[in-house]
Amino acid sequence: MPLPVRKSLHDAVLQASQANTWDQATKEWNEVSLIFNGIGRSNCVCGNAIKYAYELFNGVTGQRLFPIGSDCVRHFHRLTLDQQLEEEEKLLRKVENLTRKAQKKEKIKVTKSDFDERLLKWFWEKGVFKANRGNQFAPEKDYQLFLEVFQGGSWTKAEPKKKARMEEVLEKCIKPFLLGKTDDQLYLVKLGKEKIDYEQHLRIQAEKERKKRDKITKQYADNLILAMGPAERAYQDYFGFRETLTPEERKWEKILFGKNREERAIKAKQNQKELEKDQRIANQVPIERKQKQILLINSYFRDLPDEKARFSRLLLEYRKSGEVPFSEDYLSEHLVDFFYRMKAFEFEIAPDQAAEFLKECLRADYLSPAQILWSETIVTNCVCPFLSRILL
Repeated sequence: MPLPVRKSLHDAVLQASQANTWDQATKEWNEVSLIFNGIGRSNCVCGNAIKYAYELFNGVTGQRLFPIGSDCVRHFHRLTLDQQLEEEEKLLRKVENLTRKAQKKEKIKVTKSDFDERLLKWFWEKGVFKANRGNQFAPEKDYQLFLEVFQGGSWTKAEPKKKARMEEVLEKCIKPFLLGKTDDQLYLVKLGKEKIDYEQHLRIQAEKERKKRDKITKQYADNLILAMGPAERAYQDYFGFRETLTPEERKWEKILFGKNREERAIKAKQNQKELEKDQRIANQVPIERKQKQILLINSYFRDLPDEKARFSRLLLEYRKSGEVPFSEDYLSEHLVDFFYRMKAFEFEIAPDQAAEFLKECLRADYLSPAQILWSETIVTNCVCPFLSRILL
C-alpha cells in the first residue's frame, strides 16, 4: 500500500510539473542525483529533517526539485528513480567513509576501497577540482591524473611528482568539499586571509609587550631581565621561536610584515594579487610568453654563466620537488637581483627590502629561527610563484 504523501511534497511536485495530478506528475520526473554539502542536517521539501539531500529533475518542464530525502523519492514509485537512487546510495557510502576520515584527520589514499570511477566523475561534476597554478588553470588535468592512477590500480607505485600533486588536491580541494566548507570559506582558506590576520594580531600584541618591557628595563636597570608576557609567549609558541627577537630582527619584522594598518593591509592582499597575476599570465599566448621569458633570461645571464648554471639547477630542483632549497647551490645575490628585476617581490610591502633581507640571509654564517622562517616565507610567496610561471 502506498505511503501517504505529505501535502507540502505533493504541492511542490505539482507546482514544478506540467500534469495536474500526482500520478501523472510523478511520471515526468526521471533523474535523481545526490547533493552534498558536508555531513549535517537540512530540511526536505516535505518539511522533515534529512541528513543527506537529493535533487530530482523533471524531463518535461526542466524544473529541479531539491532538497529532497530518499524516502520522498521512493514515494514516486518509479523503477528508474529507485535504481538511480540505489546507485547514488552506493556513492553516498563512499562519500561518508571519506568524510569520516577527513573529520578524524586520517590520511586519505586513492585506493579501490575508498574511490571508484563513479566517485571521481561525481567529484568532477560537482566542481571539486579547482583551477589553480598547480594544474596550469586546467582542473581537468587533476581529474585525469586521479583517473590514471586509480585505473593503474596503485597509489603506492605512482610517480613521486604525481603522488605529491594528488595529495595537494586531496588537501586543498577534496577535503574542504567533504567537510562542507562554503565557497566563501574555501576562498578564505585559499587566500590564507584568516591565517594572515591571526599572525598579524600576534605580532602586534607581542611588539606592544616588548616595547613595554624595553621601557621598564631602560627606566630601572640595563641588566634587568623581565619575563615574557602572555602575548609574546603565544607569539613564540606559534612561530616556534625559542628566544625573543633581537632589535635587528624586530626592525626587519616591521619592514617585512608592516608597521601600521595600511602596510599590513598590503600584506593581506598579497596572495589574492598573486592569483590574479597567475590568471592574467595563463590567458596569454603560451608560445609568445615562453619566447619573451627566454629572451629576458638570456639577456640577463649573458655575462654571468655561473649564475645561469645556478638558475638552471634551481629550475630543475623546483620542477622535481616543488621546493626552493635556501642554499648557495641554488640561490645567490645575483639571482635575488634577477628575481627583483623580474618583479617577483612586487606584492611585498617593501619589495627592495625583501630582496635585501634575502641577500643578508645568504651572506650570514648563522641564521636565527626568525630569519629562517621569514626567508622561507619570502621564497614561498615570491620566488616559488615566479618559478611556477616560468615552468608553465
